[in-house]
Amino acid sequence: MATKQFHFDFYQCVTNTAQDNALPMDINGVLRRLYEQYQEDPATTVKSIGRALFELRSLEETPYGFKGIIGKHRKNNLPHAAVAGGDERELELEDNENLLEKAHFTFYTENSLLIIQRNRYCVNYKNLAAYLSPANYTTSVDPIIEPADLQWLANDHVHIKTAEIRIARPRNPDIFDGIEHNFNNAIVQTLNGTGSAVLNLSFRGDGRAEAPEDRYLGNAFKRALRETQERFNVEKLDLLTENDVTGEVHPVDLVSGRLTYYDDVEMGGRYPMSADMWEKLEAAKASKEAELLAYFGRPEDRLA
Repeated sequence: MATKQFHFDFYQCVTNTAQDNALPMDINGVLRRLYEQYQEDPATTVKSIGRALFELRSLEETPYGFKGIIGKHRKNNLPHAAVAGGDERELELEDNENLLEKAHFTFYTENSLLIIQRNRYCVNYKNLAAYLSPANYTTSVDPIIEPADLQWLANDHVHIKTAEIRIARPRNPDIFDGIEHNFNNAIVQTLNGTGSAVLNLSFRGDGRAEAPEDRYLGNAFKRALRETQERFNVEKLDLLTENDVTGEVHPVDLVSGRLTYYDDVEMGGRYPMSADMWEKLEAAKASKEAELLAYFGRPEDRLA
């Protein structure tokens, strides 16, 4: 049987609310509610995000959590059908029909871990977060970074020499609530004050200075970057870091340095076989157990 290579991405999901009178609900509760909706009437899972419609095409309960298929309806910029070197024609759809893009995913209750088939025509982590955000709640879908980079940054002797950041303006203003770090509050004020769609930031310490406080960017900035990633649509976050004891210089890309997996999936004609896709999604988790353990830590070692 023919196969095709697919990539799978890893995310941690967190649901919060800024409403004082809202009932507590975490990401497990969000998926549970969607599961109940889907069981009663799949059409109730349709949600408009921006100019696109998203819905669950499948959602099943599993021993570890849930597995499902999210779909995106394409209405505009539809492709044509054609023969190589020959004529082309429009795809004929009924008035109420759209093209449907799909992505398979698995969700693990432990660690609120979501692993999803990469399909750039279907969903990215930003509109996935919007889909998983019920009214009065905001869900963040945070890419899991390679633990080696996180461990390097966690070293108190590692400092940031330069930083290049690109942030797209968020569609959901609720993410501005409860910002803790002054650096990120300044980003909010800049976005609100300028109406900019994209914010490019460049930071650089004085490489010629002898005093560390002048040669490197402040440690408060390093601590703020985690919140930056969680709260904003970060498209670029490149750091140049240095260990002040060993002198080792190390570049860190906190966007492309994300945990990923790829494998060949059996195809049924033009489409991946769901049964094999589920197997490969579970294999993705199994292959990254060491990295996930390093990222999340052991349950018994975590703070209460």
